[in-house]
Amino acid sequence: MLQSDSIQILRQEFRTHLEKFYADLNLAPPYHSIEKAVQHLSNTLRTKSEPIQQALLSDPEEKWPLFEEIFHASGLSRKHRGIITQLAQPPLFSTLSEESLRFLRVFIDTPSSSHN
Repeated sequence: MLQSDSIQILRQEFRTHLEKFYADLNLAPPYHSIEKAVQHLSNTLRTKSEPIQQALLSDPEEKWPLFEEIFHASGLSRKHRGIITQLAQPPLFSTLSEESLRFLRVFIDTPSSSHN
């Protein structure tokens, strides 16, 4: 598989997970910020070797730490922070997919540095 193919597949998977996360919370996704995060992921992936990219494609234990890092580093963890933190109550947890819970944990585990 070409390097650009693996990057495209990972980009699309990341975007899909982000869109599902916001849909699970019944929030309009911050589209511009999602596109910036997807671009940040692409730039990060281009610095990785082909074997690392292949590992990311096939192993969720490799891919999710990167997805979570990009989610935080891109600023998505600051978008809608107040609303999402309020929604992050135990009844919500049972309705979210495991992938959405991974993104939600970024809001719960990371102290806010600004008010958005």
